[in-house]
Amino acid sequence: MTERTGVEKNVRLMIASDILYRPLKSLGEKGVRRIEKTAKSISALLKNGSETGERIFAKVEIKSEEEKARTINEGIIEFCSKYPKEGKILNDLIEEKRSQRNKYLTYGLMPNFKLGEEDYVGVMKDLGFERREASSFYPHIISYSKSLGKAYEQSERTILLK
Repeated sequence: MTERTGVEKNVRLMIASDILYRPLKSLGEKGVRRIEKTAKSISALLKNGSETGERIFAKVEIKSEEEKARTINEGIIEFCSKYPKEGKILNDLIEEKRSQRNKYLTYGLMPNFKLGEEDYVGVMKDLGFERREASSFYPHIISYSKSLGKAYEQSERTILLK
C-alpha cells in the first residue's frame, strides 16, 4: 500500500471537513434566522400586551447611547491613497463615534423550570430533521454545548432586535 503524502492527508482532511462543516454551517445559519424571526414575534406579542406566564421571562429593553464605530473597507483606503486631503476628512468622519439606540429582547427560563425533549425535538424538526433523527441527535448537541459552557437553561439571554 502506498504511503499517503502530507498533501494527500491534508486534502482528505479538507474534503471530510467540507462535507461535515457545510451542512452544520447551513443548519447554524438557518437556526440564526429562526431565532431572529422568533425574537421579532416575541417582541410584537409583548408590545400587544400578551402575558408571559410563570415559567419564562421576556422583556424588550431599549439601550441608548451605545457607541458603534463605523467600518473602514478597502475602497476607503484606496480613496485615501488617491486623494490624501479628502481622505483625511473622510477618515475623520469614519472615526467619529455615533450614538445609536438599540432595542434588545431579554428572555430566559424561570428557576426550577426546564425545557423538555419536545422543545428540542421541535427545533430540530424545524431544521429539517425527522423526529427519530432529532430525538437521537439533540442530546449530543446539548452535551457538546455544555462542554463549551453554553447549555445553561436558566441563563438570561439577550438578542438585538433588528
